[in-house]
Amino acid sequence: MKLSPAQIAQLKKLISYKGYPEIDVQYEILDHVACKVEKLLEQNPSLALDDAFRKVHSEFGIFGFSDLADSYRKSIEKRFWKNHLLEIRNLFLSYRIILPLLLSALIYQASNLIDDPKSWILFLAGFCLLGSLFLIVKYWRKHSEYKNYAAYLSSNHIFQLLNIGLLCSLYSYQHVYSASLEEGSIFIMVFAGIIGLILVWFALSLFTLPRPLDKTMSEIEELKRVYEG
Repeated sequence: MKLSPAQIAQLKKLISYKGYPEIDVQYEILDHVACKVEKLLEQNPSLALDDAFRKVHSEFGIFGFSDLADSYRKSIEKRFWKNHLLEIRNLFLSYRIILPLLLSALIYQASNLIDDPKSWILFLAGFCLLGSLFLIVKYWRKHSEYKNYAAYLSSNHIFQLLNIGLLCSLYSYQHVYSASLEEGSIFIMVFAGIIGLILVWFALSLFTLPRPLDKTMSEIEELKRVYEG
């Protein structure tokens, strides 16, 4: 027998009650549960749907659907970072590499223009701050729409990285620009070098992050189209 839309909705609600609020995680679990529930109801038409669900849940062991949900979350997070690294590689292999090269040339020329060799770190930090603000404004409006999807939450790690980039941008003035590296300790020099490398990596990521983020949004829209009609 085929489950009705009302029965599917009830199964989703039961899955949510088990501690899986993310909509796409519910769909992933539903794909594994629905067929088993259908077979149980075919064998015993008088069996209540929630009883059939509890019986299927028990078949997954003491951890229930946890392994299935964790596996799904890890797979989408791994896919997101794979797409991000792929975009960085593609950046270096395409004409778009002109953009970070132009940025480097502008920062270099601006540093020469004001005759301050260390000012490059401030210009780079300024670009990172503006780029972060652009990403936050562009994607934050989607937060309320996608916040219940694990695929979106996996890309939220990007916003945590944005925080790291913003902190490094703020630290760059105190620990790189204002610091006297010639008279400082090895630790200070290493710390300043780490800040500089993070800012360079972060600046490159600002050229590549929109594509994997947009791809994640498209995947969520496809899920909504398939499961929600």
